[in-house]
This record gives sequence, structure tokens and C-alpha cells, in this order.
Amino acid sequence: MASPVKLYQEEMHENLGFFPTWFPGDFMEIGDLGIPEAGRFRKMSSLKELGIPFKITSGASKQDVQYTSTKGTTIKPSAGASVPGIARAEITINFSRAGAFVFHATGLSPQQIENRSAVATAIVDAYKRNQWNKEWLLVESLHSAQLATIIVSQDSEAGIVLAANVNAPLVAISLADPKIGLSVSSVSGKIVHLVSAKDIHPLYSCLRLRDRFFSDPSVEPVRGAATNENPFERPGINELLNS
Repeated sequence: MASPVKLYQEEMHENLGFFPTWFPGDFMEIGDLGIPEAGRFRKMSSLKELGIPFKITSGASKQDVQYTSTKGTTIKPSAGASVPGIARAEITINFSRAGAFVFHATGLSPQQIENRSAVATAIVDAYKRNQWNKEWLLVESLHSAQLATIIVSQDSEAGIVLAANVNAPLVAISLADPKIGLSVSSVSGKIVHLVSAKDIHPLYSCLRLRDRFFSDPSVEPVRGAATNENPFERPGINELLNS
């Protein structure tokens, strides 16, 4: 049976097309080099440390993303006024499946390596000089979030109660809304939770150098499936999870 981490990462990758960072709050930067360990990116070096120059381009738009696992998650809001003009809300989230999750992020913005062709050439040169480990993954793009709440159940029965001060209907509230002052009231079962976390990188994608039999090494994205228009192979998420 797949682990809760794998179930979470598989569904997120299938629907959003990027690897979700594990643990959700792990620090990551464009240009990091590392190896996959059971779904987690373990940093080993960086392009900066190898002296390989690169440029970063940032997306101009920011998005708010809310995604809940298709199975095993129930969200029940309830509110009661304790102070005039302020509603004290409690949001109960129950999980009935390991790997069920809630992912809410505000101000989600992409960043990626801009000069990919030049970086690819420099990586191949480093490989030929025995300065590059072909097992390394290169973090070539990521999404940063201004605020995020990410909750993943590691039990078949678990729950968490969140408290907030709100003056709007709870059905319209994002769990990553900076105005609601979200906090954890109680937890039952095994749950990994990141509540109202600021400036994190919850999504990323990688490049990998593959050694071919009949040609020079090349750089290949580790994300999703290949297309006819894209000259790169794109291995699926199982490569990350089954490491």
C-alpha cells in the first residue's frame, strides 16, 4: 500500500503538474542540486557552488489556489460570536483516509530558470569534467506562496480543529487568508500540518542529466509526460517517490 506521503504527492502532481515539497515547509531555491529520498528532495549542492551562472525569471501574476483531496476529507465550519462585531469560528477537518489533504495557498507565484539552454550546456560540460553527479536533480522552477495552509493526514482516522476571527461567511473563507488569524485548536491522530505559513515554496519541478548510450548527455525535465513539441523526456512522479 502506498504511504500517505506518496498518496498526497501523486494526487497533487496529477492535478497541478508540479511536485509538492515534502515536508511542506522545507526551504528550497532555484538552482539547488540534490537527490530524491522517498519523495523528499535532499540538497547536495547548487549551481552557485559549482560556479554555473543562471538567471531567474518571475511570473507577474499571483494566484490563489485551493485544492482538497478527492477522497477522505470533510470540512465542517461552525461559528459563534464571542465578542461584538467579531465571530469566533471553528473549522473542523476530518480525514478518513491516510494521504487525504487540504492545500490552500494565496499569492502563489512562479519562478524559473530563464537561460535554460546555457545552463544545460554548462551542466553537460561539468559532467564531462566529472564535476557533476548524474544522479542529481536540479530545481529549475518553483512556486512561492505568500501564505499557505497545508494539512496531510497520516492516519486512516484523524482530525484537526482550526480557530479564526472572521466577520464573513465561513463558506467564503480561504484557510490561507491572512486576515483571519488562523490557529490550531486541537489535533487527533497523526497529521502533518502547516498553518498560515508565510513565504514558503510548496511546489517545484526538476531537471535531470541523463547519460544516453549513443549520444552526449542531455538535460531532461522530471515532471509530467512527454509531448511531441517538447524535445525533453518527462519521467513521471514515481521516479521521485520510488527512490
